Amino acid sequence: MTRLIKPDIALINSKSASVPASAEEEAPATSVELQIILQRIVDDVVLNLDCLGAMVAPLEINNTLPVRAYSVKMEPELLAKLEQRLGTTFIGPQSVAYLNDKKFDSNLGVQAIKKRTILVSDRLGDLFRPVVPEHLARLTQRITGIKQIAAVPLKIGDEVVGALFAISPVQFSPRDINFLIAFGNQAAAAIQTQRYLTEMQALERVTLAMQANITDETQILQIIVDTVVEKLGYVGAMVATLEANNSLPVRAYAVGFNTSLLRQLETRLGVSFIGPKSVAYLDDPRFQDNLSVRAVKGTGGEPEKLLVSNDLYDLFRPVINKPLSRLAQALTGITLVMAVPFFIGNEVVGNLFVASKKSTFSTREKQVLTSFAQQAAVGIRNARLYRKAEERRQIAQMFGKMAFSAAASIHALRNYVGATRTYLQLLELGSQLPLEKRLDLLGSVPAALAHLNESINLLDNLHKPWRQVTDVPTDVNECLILAIRKAFPDVNLDMDQAEVDTGQGVMIHTLLADDLPLIKTSPDMLTEALRVVIKNGVEALRKHRRDNQLWIETCRQPDDVIAILIRDNGVGIKAEHITKIFEMGWSTKKGQGMGFGLFWTKDYIEGLGGTITVESTWRKGTTFTIHLPTIDEQ
Repeated sequence: MTRLIKPDIALINSKSASVPASAEEEAPATSVELQIILQRIVDDVVLNLDCLGAMVAPLEINNTLPVRAYSVKMEPELLAKLEQRLGTTFIGPQSVAYLNDKKFDSNLGVQAIKKRTILVSDRLGDLFRPVVPEHLARLTQRITGIKQIAAVPLKIGDEVVGALFAISPVQFSPRDINFLIAFGNQAAAAIQTQRYLTEMQALERVTLAMQANITDETQILQIIVDTVVEKLGYVGAMVATLEANNSLPVRAYAVGFNTSLLRQLETRLGVSFIGPKSVAYLDDPRFQDNLSVRAVKGTGGEPEKLLVSNDLYDLFRPVINKPLSRLAQALTGITLVMAVPFFIGNEVVGNLFVASKKSTFSTREKQVLTSFAQQAAVGIRNARLYRKAEERRQIAQMFGKMAFSAAASIHALRNYVGATRTYLQLLELGSQLPLEKRLDLLGSVPAALAHLNESINLLDNLHKPWRQVTDVPTDVNECLILAIRKAFPDVNLDMDQAEVDTGQGVMIHTLLADDLPLIKTSPDMLTEALRVVIKNGVEALRKHRRDNQLWIETCRQPDDVIAILIRDNGVGIKAEHITKIFEMGWSTKKGQGMGFGLFWTKDYIEGLGGTITVESTWRKGTTFTIHLPTIDEQ
């Protein structure tokens, strides 16, 4: 009796998912969640289509096709003997196809991806070529009774994200092909969803890191190129900034291959990535064909949105000659380089360069990389503005306004990340449904992907430098009411309502003075700052879980100062943590919190010329006290 054989997911994630794709690099790891979904898809193909086997190979950023999930219907002993005879395993360094290697041009998976169409073959050798010799493939096909092999390209919009393979003891019927397409759509959606999640998390990482390093322009640029290489998986990335003398020096770079090869290349090329020789000059005719200069100058006086070349020499000319550039390109496997100018307003301030092993940059990749490029512009602008500010209050006020935009963007990113994770969970649970219901679930793929594509609107907003926030006369009590409504969206609370039961186990008591003067600030920003403090109190109450009370008060103090008290009887703050709660990155939520809210709130309040203090007793409760100067005092 034959059995369904599938790999150990944990073992794949710890070992096979990072099998070296070449002597100098490793293939990007695949998440456990994605592997589980892909594994269930290949199991379904084998069980529902009565196939002998099935595999899924995502198309990685380094233009390889490593098998990430497989299922085989046969005895384990026979499978082991076949793998030994063939000299390869289903998951491992020998089960990787390389789209840039001509030896794999006749491989069935590579052909299906390049032709973007389903391919069916009667020869098992087409699937394993050139790894397995033809005579061994024929012998295996005869022993197992394999009749046909199908390769289904996994497509999302204009991008191919991998291939699904099915091995059958009979010829595939039109119905079988339709089912394979449906399963392929599910696999494509899972792969693309996971990549969207990775991109959004990478942007979130950059946004937060920029706030923590706001004064260090070079460090911000280094964070961006490191993220492009380490988190998105590109071969390399560089940033060059446009200086006052119309030069474009490289300010930061990162590579995704062995650093010893990098040193050898720099020695062989006679130039380092950062140094006097790695500078392009807009006014020097020798650099007119340089990719960086062309992107900045553009055509008709307008800079380019981006420029792509398949020749590394275009990036380095005229500093490095063509033969040496071609040698460097061959050693690193680079197939494409892209220059993405970034702007402050309408003024170009530099280029982000990205090197890839893929045959093309998809529309989605261009959008994401443009977002990263514009983060470089934002970082440069913020660092330079920060350096110009001479007084602490000016610095804090400016920082508060810029960080408000960052906080809003991070919040939106978190929402998209949550939606993406939910969709992945739905795909994972889909295998428990009957086949017809599962196909109905697949019908929702376009709608789910359309929702994910809404993130592009957010990326477009991140393209722009921090928006300016206008200060206007602002009512503190109104902002407090709005902040409470944001913390409890289902609660209707009026200005004169002294007590309200939220229905969520928290009773709110308000005592708002009616003689408060106005303060000058952005109402949205003050509301957000108060919401952060209220949210911290609510979270402390939910840990307490008994007699949960929240008191919110305002009063007018001498010298036209407004006092705001936000008090809870929650779990409290341990004495050793009191001094840390306003620090960037510090949080008690163990991986869930970003440690950004109270850090930003303190800087914002101080930017208004105010203060925020905290008193707390462990197991008894916490009181935040905020003092704000009124318009006459600001």
